[in-house]
Amino acid sequence: MNYQNLIDFSVHPSDVNRFSNKWDGLTEYIAAKNIDGVELLIGYDHPSVEIPKDIVKSVHLPFWVTWLDVWRKGEDAANYYFPDTSPKHLQFCCGGKNALEMIASQKKLWEHAAHFNPAHAVLHAAHIELDHSFTRDFTYKSTEVLSSFSEMLNRTAQEFGDGEPPVTLAIENLWWPGLDFLFPAEADDFASRLDFSNWNLLLDTGHLMNTNIALRCEDEAIDFVLDRISRLSKDIQGKINSLHLNLSLSGEYQTKQVMTGLPMDWSDLSHSEKYSTARKHVLQIDQHLPFQSNRVKEIIQEVAPENVIHEFITKDIEEFSAKLEIQMNALR
Repeated sequence: MNYQNLIDFSVHPSDVNRFSNKWDGLTEYIAAKNIDGVELLIGYDHPSVEIPKDIVKSVHLPFWVTWLDVWRKGEDAANYYFPDTSPKHLQFCCGGKNALEMIASQKKLWEHAAHFNPAHAVLHAAHIELDHSFTRDFTYKSTEVLSSFSEMLNRTAQEFGDGEPPVTLAIENLWWPGLDFLFPAEADDFASRLDFSNWNLLLDTGHLMNTNIALRCEDEAIDFVLDRISRLSKDIQGKINSLHLNLSLSGEYQTKQVMTGLPMDWSDLSHSEKYSTARKHVLQIDQHLPFQSNRVKEIIQEVAPENVIHEFITKDIEEFSAKLEIQMNALR
């Protein structure tokens, strides 16, 4: 099957500094590993001229974690959720202090992504409040999140002369309220709300697995992913052009955590401390492990993707290389 093998990377110094010769080192690494390029997580700064455009095959946009109330209610909601937050940091949290700023931020991200002429720009269709990542006492249902998300995408697309994003948007699933691929009718309804045509979908296998806390082994996880794909409408299945390929079996952790609820000192933490605590918690849920079973090829065969992004959480390039080798071996 013909598809591009990509690895995830970012413009953050923690990634770039993995190579002593920076971006040249990344280019050499890609050639040595015989892969096709990277999916590059970008920010709001104009892309550096040091980034070799030819290796950037996909772009990932920043994830706005808690944004829906700001979209609906503006500055009061921004001040409530993000107290004492600088405008620059607020942009990373939710795009800005009101809908107009959020549209402007999203437009800038799309333009920065288009600079690389990638296959697509990935963005998450989800909303989560920090404490709800522990309690799961969500404010909004997936249908509400997707309704507002489609509205934001439509209004941003209207900022361009032809009403189309300058880069194909690849909309990714999460396990929070939003696009989770659990209920086919919700995905169909979301698709029907988009007023532009330059979009497709990206399936993150680990995110889908995180929706099922009963999974305990790789075979169960693969069966679950295949079952959920098969339940989607043919139109939605046809829109899934890419995969974030990784394994997540965090059911035991999630079960224990749901019973525990919020950390004991949660109310005493500042917003930045809460964000850091929630991030560590999320990384326990979303494990980003490599597939070891060659049954993972069944997922590839079912989706027939154009791009497979090998996405792992690692402390250094040596650990990344080890995980990449395990997963690539499973695909051979």
